[in-house]
Amino acid sequence: MTLYTLCENRLSNKTIKYTLIVLMNCIAFPLILLWTAAGMVLFPFAFLFMKFVLGYSTSFLTRKCIWIYGRVWQFLLSPFIIFIPPKIHGQPFKNPSIIVVNHRSFFDTYCMNMMPISDVCFAVRAWPFKMPFFNIFMKLADYLNIENFSWNKILKISKKNIKNNSFILFFPEGHRSKNKSMTHLYSGAFKLAIENNVPVIPICLTGTQILLPPNRYYLTPARIKMKVLDSVLPDQFTGDMKHVAFKKHVKNLMETSIKQMDEETI
Repeated sequence: MTLYTLCENRLSNKTIKYTLIVLMNCIAFPLILLWTAAGMVLFPFAFLFMKFVLGYSTSFLTRKCIWIYGRVWQFLLSPFIIFIPPKIHGQPFKNPSIIVVNHRSFFDTYCMNMMPISDVCFAVRAWPFKMPFFNIFMKLADYLNIENFSWNKILKISKKNIKNNSFILFFPEGHRSKNKSMTHLYSGAFKLAIENNVPVIPICLTGTQILLPPNRYYLTPARIKMKVLDSVLPDQFTGDMKHVAFKKHVKNLMETSIKQMDEETI
């Protein structure tokens, strides 16, 4: 039982709602900052152990530590957020794939720990690489800078990840959507799937737009739900512009699923 569960049916009462919001922000932000600081202190010790005792590669162990950081973050916020993990059908994560996720909030990346895999190479825009401290971990994790890397470098790194049975994750909208509709998808993820002949796994995420939507600076209690759709193989599409048909098909699947998920929470 969480604070959110206790108060969820009474959030129409403004006093209860705003009290819970104030309480959440007074507790959650300090905890996030403390855990982030603690994680940076603990990381060198975890790095040395996993590198020289367990023999993990630098990128793998950094991604594992980032995944653990996200799990603890999820635990710290669990009094105020209901996390509903995906029900996995079949074995979509058995083989390396390209993962695409809809994008509604800054905290979408923090919710990727809801997936059962940790060896994930994030493809992100340039600005996170400019953040102090965070850029160190992103470089150690060998993340893709999709704005500053050349296509040949992106292709080279993607092939290396696929060879190592790693996953590559894109937010193909590029920017956070400001409403419940998905925005235009960029083609990079789908071109990489075709080039590497690997499937795309669409993942739908709802609730983060309630937690922290664009242009708002405080957190609100929310139910965050993740759904993993069936993998889509690139050989279903043909022609010189097959990546466009690929992209449109995946977007249609995601939009349909996201609409259903949103309706379930109303």
